[in-house]
Amino acid sequence: MNGGIGIIEMLKRTNILALVGGGRNPKFPTNQLIIWDDHQGKIISKLRINENIMSVRLRNDKIIVVTRNKFYLFNINTLVTIAIENTFDNPLGIIGISNGDNNKLIVAFPYEAQGSIFIGDISQKCEKLSVFHAHDSRVVCISVNKEGTLIATASDKGTLIRIFTTNDDQKSWEFRRGTKSVEMNCITFDPNNKFIGCSSNVGTIHLFSIASIVKELDEKNKTQKAENDDEPKNSKSLLGKIGGLFNIKNAYLESERSFAKFKIQEENSLIGFGNDNTFVVITMDGKYYKATYDPKRGGECFKLEEKNIFKDV
Repeated sequence: MNGGIGIIEMLKRTNILALVGGGRNPKFPTNQLIIWDDHQGKIISKLRINENIMSVRLRNDKIIVVTRNKFYLFNINTLVTIAIENTFDNPLGIIGISNGDNNKLIVAFPYEAQGSIFIGDISQKCEKLSVFHAHDSRVVCISVNKEGTLIATASDKGTLIRIFTTNDDQKSWEFRRGTKSVEMNCITFDPNNKFIGCSSNVGTIHLFSIASIVKELDEKNKTQKAENDDEPKNSKSLLGKIGGLFNIKNAYLESERSFAKFKIQEENSLIGFGNDNTFVVITMDGKYYKATYDPKRGGECFKLEEKNIFKDV
């Protein structure tokens, strides 16, 4: 296939791919979405809009397209437009979406004001569930857990990660990644809702325990809750511990630090959780890492595998 591809999105584990041209010599126009059948090796449909496409997601019978200023929802079979929403300036095409396996398809994206988030259910059309203020500055990362009950966000400052419920309660929690500003690349939930992971341009992967959040939201019986008393906990700074002794209330002191860390040499990466307390990291220059973490103690993660995708494949 001659020409550059800027976006590739797979429909679950099928042979259907969404492609958008990119690079110096785009294979396709950057405002055109190509639906490609990799089994047949051919284009099965095309969708052109009036703006450059920044990101694409495929879920069940839906296509989600994000441009710099709009969110589009299409039917994947007919390509009929289901909904269009205005967004805040979104040059990275930021969007979070659940997997839709529980009959709900929850989506979250930057809305019309800086730092605000739109949460909607797009199972049928696009039902607005809430709009709320998440950060004072630009939102650069959004992730939704697979059930669509929690979302995690980060701003362009890169020092804090915030988690919100998607229901009417709108509860929130805050984790501190660090004190220096960084460019956040990715936030992701693990499939069991026990941890979130984040990566940035400084080469350190942070894992945070969200077990206490899930426990707080859990409505199971007391016996089941008692079994979770040994749940993993995030660390707090020494100043935070001292502040607790003297009953000093301060958002910086009270915010939780990461549960586990994994250091790599490369900048700019994506993280994804696997099975058996593992995760993988893929960097922009083709490095692949697989690591494991202690689900009870945290600390430094242990590298299991490292390779260069471009050279070793």
